Amino acid sequence: MGEQFDVSVPENINLGSYYLDVNLDQGRGDKTAILHGDKTYSFLDLWHLTNRVGNVLRHAGVTPGDRVLLVLEDSPEWMAAWFATMKVGGVGAHAYTYLPRGDYEYLFDLVEPRVVVTDGATIGRLRDALAGYGDTIKILVAGADGSDLRDGEIALDEMVAAASDELVVEPTRGDDLAFWNFSGGTTGKPKGVPHMHRSGVIAFESFNKVLSFNPDDIVLRVPKLFFHYSRDLGFLFAIRSGAAVILTGQRTTPALVFDLIAKFRPTVLINVPTMMRAMIRTPVEDRADLSCLRRSMSSGEMLSAALNEEWVDTFGSEVVNRFGSAESAMGYLCNRPGKVVPGSSGTVTPLAEVKLVDGDGNEVAQGEPGLLMAHCPTAGRYYVGEVEKSRTTFPGDNWVNTGDMFTRDENDYFWYVGRADDMVKVSGIWVSPLEIERGLQAHDDVKEAAAMGLKDSDGLIKITAFIVMGDGVNITSETPELLKQFCKTSLAPYKFPSAIEFMDELPKTGPGKIDRLMLRTQKEI
Repeated sequence: MGEQFDVSVPENINLGSYYLDVNLDQGRGDKTAILHGDKTYSFLDLWHLTNRVGNVLRHAGVTPGDRVLLVLEDSPEWMAAWFATMKVGGVGAHAYTYLPRGDYEYLFDLVEPRVVVTDGATIGRLRDALAGYGDTIKILVAGADGSDLRDGEIALDEMVAAASDELVVEPTRGDDLAFWNFSGGTTGKPKGVPHMHRSGVIAFESFNKVLSFNPDDIVLRVPKLFFHYSRDLGFLFAIRSGAAVILTGQRTTPALVFDLIAKFRPTVLINVPTMMRAMIRTPVEDRADLSCLRRSMSSGEMLSAALNEEWVDTFGSEVVNRFGSAESAMGYLCNRPGKVVPGSSGTVTPLAEVKLVDGDGNEVAQGEPGLLMAHCPTAGRYYVGEVEKSRTTFPGDNWVNTGDMFTRDENDYFWYVGRADDMVKVSGIWVSPLEIERGLQAHDDVKEAAAMGLKDSDGLIKITAFIVMGDGVNITSETPELLKQFCKTSLAPYKFPSAIEFMDELPKTGPGKIDRLMLRTQKEI
């Protein structure tokens, strides 16, 4: 069990005010809140923009409980629209800006937004998907004037310019819905998990006990704001703490990350393992100096010990790995600064409780793999429209069935084994494909690897590895066998891929994770 302490959540609490307005109350109105290209926004600037957007949302018909869906590039307007949605009592949701039409149609049907906020760079991808909704959804477009828009589309900038910057904040209660997180986008259609205003307060207080920001921090995120880990740590928690946030609408590449570090000299970098690996493999002459960083954080996918240590050797900054979920709305496992155990997911976070159980729900012995159940006061209660899946994932009393397998060591550090539904039996023993991935990625010539159990022509499950080799590496007929033998030297003898396929690149999701569903769909025999 993590550290327990009382969090005083007022009966009436509004997350828009909780995260943003506190900075004006503490005299930080003139302090920089946003660094966006060549522009800076103070906390007072962000407050004015938020209030104006809030009045626009009310004018567009948003009433308490209505959903507002954000589908736009990272920008001050994204941040203001999120805060404004909270302030007027709406419920915030968000989506990636490069989805196909069918995925947007799915999200519109699931979320049923009163308003969609998009931008000039993204509206073109939404128009076909929005065509069937008529005037039931109001469409606000940032960064576009009337001449760029079609019937039914509203220029947000013009509306904001004409709006008042005085906004009456809706007196929401702690148990009122405030935002949705999305889960399962890498294994199927995203599932919506509604959360309450009180959850945002508790999640921040838990985070703040371990990884607090300070007003002098400048925070750079690698994942975009639509990714809830990035939204919370790199935006909401940073702003609440008075830190400055770096924003860019460009697609994230190692070159862009290094450019932003050189320009703004951030003190905190919020990263994902895929980008960490790409940054390490960037030629020295193309890197920026990372000595400005006081902390690096990682989440979203497993951070191996080898990659963690390679990052520290290359750039010097310790990496704090964190594990949570859309369902929990907070991290429930986290390494501690100065006490990082590379390869582990850390210990239980404040206000959380976890247990590892077997298939019958009984707790497993130390060192044995078990399904991780997490108890969080911020836990969601259901997936929207998914009754049966909700019963499995949310058994009640703030418990979440994470679907993840872990072991716990003698020091109460937790070690990720893999997804429970991805485990494969080899020679009668359960094996995690993720463990084989780690073994392969330790090879100097391997750039990326993904492993999974696939059916062969006889219907038997075999572990297949999909590998991207490093630049300039020559692949020969002997390479697959050499990689299998390499696995056998670092893992148990039976833990190696039965088959290896080489690819130019692995498919990725919006947050930069390996898209295992797409890979499985493409490769299932």
